[in-house]
Amino acid sequence: MAKPGEFLLVEDMTAGYGGLPIIREINIALRAGDILGLLGANGSGKSTLIKAVTGQIRPMRGNIHIAGVDLAMAPERAKANFGLAIDGFDLPAPLTGKQYLSLVASIRGCHNDEWPCGDVIERLSLTKWMNRQIAEYSLGTRAKISIAAALLGSPALLIFDESLNGLDPVVAWEVKTMLSELAATRKHAIIISTHVVETVPTVCNRAMFLADGLIVQNWDREQLKEASRAPGSFENCVIQALKKFGLPRIVA
Repeated sequence: MAKPGEFLLVEDMTAGYGGLPIIREINIALRAGDILGLLGANGSGKSTLIKAVTGQIRPMRGNIHIAGVDLAMAPERAKANFGLAIDGFDLPAPLTGKQYLSLVASIRGCHNDEWPCGDVIERLSLTKWMNRQIAEYSLGTRAKISIAAALLGSPALLIFDESLNGLDPVVAWEVKTMLSELAATRKHAIIISTHVVETVPTVCNRAMFLADGLIVQNWDREQLKEASRAPGSFENCVIQALKKFGLPRIVA
């Protein structure tokens, strides 16, 4: 059972496809203000974990609560409490950016300019793209509109799956600044799944490393600070973890 202030609780979860478990015995508890960096090699289970947390696949075992709501018992209520930045290639290409945000707003029951941290469209340099079709967007612009959609309506749990990929340095810095601002309000918890290892100690207060579908290493706030004491030291920790646990035998 989720405790007050827990925006995500995952208990003893196993999930996969066609009866084959991809991730196993996953336990996560995120409280208000947490930013979790999710790390692991390709095929380690990160995407499967996010699909299970967001209700895209049903866990084989275990429980998921989002902002105190049981995902299995009340899926619509639970899903209303998270914002997911979807893959840019999954965005509806015929729609304009403005139309897409209006669609997301209608689903969430909020206004299409209901932002948690100022004017997100301006902060992400999206203004000139809003009336153009998503089909015309570059990879970076698609990532920006996906991030904006995740933030729309100010959901309690924010999830970014490789969403910083393709962003130019200025926008990437702006996104990291926004996430830090949101965490500081203690009205949100955030998951950042990324291969950009250097992002984690600068933005996150927690991190976990997946290998072969299992959480094999965790870092709390103090451990992240210690691991990042010298330039490149956290990256070295992650590289050593990759070497130690090897390549995954399953694909997710």
